[in-house]
Amino acid sequence: MNIRPAIASDVEAVFAIRLKVTENRLTMAELTARGITKTAWFDWLKDGTGIWVAETADAGDGPVIAGFAIALPKEATLWALFVDPEFDGQGIGSALLKTAEDWLFAQGCDEISLTTDANPKIRAHGFYERHGWVLTGDADDGQVEYVKGSAVGMGLWTDDMLDQPV
Repeated sequence: MNIRPAIASDVEAVFAIRLKVTENRLTMAELTARGITKTAWFDWLKDGTGIWVAETADAGDGPVIAGFAIALPKEATLWALFVDPEFDGQGIGSALLKTAEDWLFAQGCDEISLTTDANPKIRAHGFYERHGWVLTGDADDGQVEYVKGSAVGMGLWTDDMLDQPV
């Protein structure tokens, strides 16, 4: 697997994945109504939005895009994380999540957030909690919020702090 910054030609694969997911499923019409369009994709690539794709090899045909993540530094938000259902359980979501988190923290975000479907039965809840995200209890329009802080931003210990005098 290879995680890399997205490029313009990834747009078709990313939208195909978004339309294939089984949870948080939206039609192309619903995506368009929310401003999630192929035209918007090109704007996101230009405006400093963090976008990554996960590539994996497929039976000698070359790399296949198996998932993607989108992060918004101005909002300190993980805005999207989706994996093609054919590649579930291979660590792709975890790798994309770490890439997006690390990037957001490197952009100066001390606390980052995301929203997901409020239904407690969806897999996203366990996934984010296993990766250290905390449910805030804030809910809006069928969505709930999770947050995660950087070790420095949250006042937690980091390894380099152990060598500092008290």
